[in-house]
Parts: sequence; C-alpha cells; structure tokens
Amino acid sequence: MPNPPSFPVEIRTSFKPGIPWPDNNGVHINAHGGGVIFHAGFYYWYGESKYPGRDEKERADAGTHCYRSTDLMNWTDMGIVMPMDENDPQSETAVGSICERPKVLFNPSTKKFVMIFKLYPESTGYLIGYVGVATADVPEGPFTYQHRFNGGGLGHGTGDFLFVIDAQGAAWHMGVRKPDKVFVAARMRPDFLMPETDYVPVEGIERHTEAPALIPADGGYYLIGSGSTGWDPNVARAFFSKHLTGPYRQLPCPCEGVNPHNNLGPEKTFGGQSSFVIPVEGKPGAFIAMFDLWTPRIASNGGYVWLPVEIKDGAPKIRWRTEWDLSVFDRSSAA
Repeated sequence: MPNPPSFPVEIRTSFKPGIPWPDNNGVHINAHGGGVIFHAGFYYWYGESKYPGRDEKERADAGTHCYRSTDLMNWTDMGIVMPMDENDPQSETAVGSICERPKVLFNPSTKKFVMIFKLYPESTGYLIGYVGVATADVPEGPFTYQHRFNGGGLGHGTGDFLFVIDAQGAAWHMGVRKPDKVFVAARMRPDFLMPETDYVPVEGIERHTEAPALIPADGGYYLIGSGSTGWDPNVARAFFSKHLTGPYRQLPCPCEGVNPHNNLGPEKTFGGQSSFVIPVEGKPGAFIAMFDLWTPRIASNGGYVWLPVEIKDGAPKIRWRTEWDLSVFDRSSAA
C-alpha cells in the first residue's frame, strides 16, 4: 500500500479551500464525508478514512478517522477511532464493508458519544443502506460498534443522512430513503441508539436529495444538499422550514463564485458535495459549510472546501473565497 503524500508542517492562520490540507504530521487530512462536534474546548472532526492509493471500487474504507483542533484550521491526528474489523470476516464491519459519512452526537443523559454511519456489508454493494451505530466514552474514542438498523421504512434502508438534535433535545435520523429516494425522518430513542418512531416523509424536500447538512437559523432550519449523481458534482439545493421535520420550501442554489483550482462554479458546487455545517463556537450565527471534493480513483486524495455561510434575504449564501479566516464573522456581513 503506498504511503500518503506529505507536506511541510506549518501553523495555518487561514482557510485555503480546494488545496491539500495537512495535519500536524504534514499528511493530508483523511476524513471524508465527515462532520464536526465541539466538546470541552476542542473541535473533533470525524470522517471516512481511506486506504492510501485505493480506488473506491476496491473498497477503500479503512474506518472512521478523528482529528482534533482548537481553531478549526490546525488539526491533530487522533487516529482511526473505529477501524474496520480485520479479524472476523463475518463481522458487520469486516474489511471490505462500506462505512460512509460518520456523524457523532454527545448524549447528555448517557454521557456517551454516539456515532452513526452508512453501512453496506461486504460484497453487497449499495443495495441496502443499513445504519451502523457505535459508541465511545470520550470523543477521541475508541468507538465500539454496537449494531445496525434498517432505517427508512421500505426495506432497503436509507442513504445519506442527518443526525441532529432538535430544540427539545431529541435526536433525529433524517435521510434519503431507498429505493424511491424520498427524504424521510424518524426520532431516535432517548439513548440515540435506535429509532423509536416510524419513518415519515419530510414534506417539501425534493426527491433524490443527498448529502444533507443543516443550518439552524432565523427561528427554523435551512437544509442544504445535493442531487444524486454518484461521485460527480451537481448543483447544490437549499430549503427552509420553521420545523425540523417540515414542511420545507425550496430556495435558490446557495453557491456563488468559481473555484479557480478546477474552474467549477455553482452549477457543480465548486466541484464538491456538501457534508456538514459547523456552528462556530462563541460566535452566534456563524456557520461554516463543509464540502468534499471526491477523487474516487484515489479516494484518500479527496479534498475539502470549507466556506462561511451568510444568510441574506431569507436564504443561505455560500460564496467562493480562495483564502479567508474567522474574522469574516466579526463584521456586520461576511462580505
């Protein structure tokens, strides 16, 4: 297996979307399709760890990688916190399985960190989208695999999803149902480990909406996502609702500008796909949109585009910036 490329180790003072992003060891961050939580003074970025140099068709997933930061720009490698099972070929997370888009929530009642992820068992392809569940006592892990469930209501499960806590403290699993691609939602049990309600369609979310990410603002929820075109980018979608489970109304494409590294603009979401929206700690109303630049032939080389979100005229705007820092949130607008 080839070693990942290395880069000079340096302290970053700004975000530079679309170019390699080295960690504290000078290695490009390997946390794709991820999400970020803040806990006890640190941000934790969880994402798909890809075997270096491997094509997605070769089952590139190595488990869930974790990185830690205090400033969102400089990230320390905390290792693979939930590896694929190399010892038991019958395991539901055996090497060769597909484990994608991990998201983590802290449960204040159980004091557990709960991770859920898309789980496709080895040799089954993308036919049935199980939801894998793992837990840890601390954010750095290790996370222990618990079980899987077949969410969605039609027997084929769900694909891309949200794992979020509403204003009342309840956790929700919301995702695109297989095979009809309707966006659905179910409330999770108080321990966050299984759904406790049936899945119901979310009114107003266009069918085939993948890669959902949520922005709680303006007394409701903005949801951004993508269409369904495999690894290829497409135009981003946006919606708004006063209630987490809808009904939503569709909004214009949120992206503006052109990524100069690939000359792709809003029609291709800068060449990326949405993954998560990060609330910036200590800055109310400040959000960062995370996008993945997928490179399926060499999955570990996939890049990242992080850009500030601004809400204008009742809609999210995500404008391309070649370089920026958190001071954009200190001004009256993110112009």
